[in-house]
Amino acid sequence: MKNWFKRDGLTAYERDIVENIEKHGCHITGVFDPDGDAPSFAYSVGFTRTLEKTGNPDYPEVIMFGLPREVVGPAINSLLAMCAAGQPLVEGERLEAFFGEYDAVVRLVHETQIVENYLNSAMWYHRTQMGRPLRDVAMIVWPDATGLYPWEEGCEAWVQSDQPALYEPRLDS
Repeated sequence: MKNWFKRDGLTAYERDIVENIEKHGCHITGVFDPDGDAPSFAYSVGFTRTLEKTGNPDYPEVIMFGLPREVVGPAINSLLAMCAAGQPLVEGERLEAFFGEYDAVVRLVHETQIVENYLNSAMWYHRTQMGRPLRDVAMIVWPDATGLYPWEEGCEAWVQSDQPALYEPRLDS
């Protein structure tokens, strides 16, 4: 039976992802809990492909937690431009003044945390459009008001809960 709902084998949402990557360099998928029970997050789709095309291989996709829509989208787009200009995304790399007066730190997502709950569209894109599984994701982590990061003693509890430690192995894996 012919599928009348998928043109070229892609859904409208999947076509939007591919078109955004071609037009803007990446697609940003945001997951925002309107009730605030779960931390909001957004992640890139196509970051890796775009940077490969500019001669910068081996860049991960990126994910950020706990930030409002009006901050996270521009932050991911800004990071894409920084990476195209040579900014590395390696474990522990400090991104100075990335959030205005606050630095950010790159933490590599543990392989057991690269799951559909957090990265569904990026996993789909890598598998179907790039022909390989999504293997590398960088989490961009922000500090509390005193400059402490979630893994540091004394960091505010809400900063820790808004940024799940995806750089650590899943306990149920």
